Amino acid sequence: MDIPPRATNGAGGKDFFTGVWLGMYSDYWSNDKTTWLKQVDETFKSFREAGIDAIYFLAKDPWSHVYYESKYAPLSPKYTWDLLKEAVTKAREYNLEIYPYVNALAEGESQPSFYLQAHPELAVLSTSDETGWIDPSNEEYMNRLLSIVEEIVSNYDVSGLQLDRIRMPGPVVKAKASERLHEKMTGLSPTSDDKRWQSFIRDQVSQVVRRVNERINSIKENLKLSAAVFPSPLSASTNQLQDWKRWVDEGWVDYICTMAYSQGLLTFRSYVDEEKKACEPTKLYVGIGAGRLTPSELKRQIKYVVRDSALPGVLFFNGDALMANRELLNAIREAKAGGI
Repeated sequence: MDIPPRATNGAGGKDFFTGVWLGMYSDYWSNDKTTWLKQVDETFKSFREAGIDAIYFLAKDPWSHVYYESKYAPLSPKYTWDLLKEAVTKAREYNLEIYPYVNALAEGESQPSFYLQAHPELAVLSTSDETGWIDPSNEEYMNRLLSIVEEIVSNYDVSGLQLDRIRMPGPVVKAKASERLHEKMTGLSPTSDDKRWQSFIRDQVSQVVRRVNERINSIKENLKLSAAVFPSPLSASTNQLQDWKRWVDEGWVDYICTMAYSQGLLTFRSYVDEEKKACEPTKLYVGIGAGRLTPSELKRQIKYVVRDSALPGVLFFNGDALMANRELLNAIREAKAGGI
């Protein structure tokens, strides 16, 4: 089974997939529904004309708000309607795949969200200055996350789901639920062996991915689960406790999307080369920070992924940047037409 469907045209005779991450939290997006619907129509039409195949649509943000009707989390205060429902309808109209993405373990990110402020026992303390992150061993929060995932895939006509911020902000110093579970399983205090402790937390993050995969598969067949991850597998595993190579090897995700954001082509190439060595190439989609690039730089990065590295596709960060600079959309259109 193919991981997301690809367009019928491509660079140098090779078909490749293109997706774009799209959030609804910037000032560009109107809080008036009529105006917003016109913006969405223009955006999706422009993406389709540029040869983009799929929208990765923000469903749960890093600050504990959602963008659809939920029983488990509040709607973003900017809006009063179900944005995901309208986005799905518009995506189908323009023959675009749609993959909601959910921020898994961030609850406030830089500082605690209102949810984490109400449940401080769920927080992790890490080597990072960021304090808005959830202990991956906490069963109360995991049930909430799984309920959100189930709600989305059960109620919306989507092609799959993506996990974002499925990591820690840095090596973990303290995490109450994980400490209790670690001691129960090993008989040891986390402070007795930091390497063992970080490995334990890394595994707990991975178990979140496994459980989401199992929940999705129990609800609908043929839904694709992906994860947005840091570009270097070794660095991600060490610094963010994000063992995405394992997720691919274990079959817990159908594909990964690496956030290989770099203006420099040499750095970008090094990311792609390292990722390709670590991952089954057919399951590797490379994220490009399009908003940082000129159109010619964007085309060079696309070329390195899909023609030089023979990888199946790219995702662009992000939709707002592409709409703000239509020359970037023209560069994508030319690349899809074989102009790289």
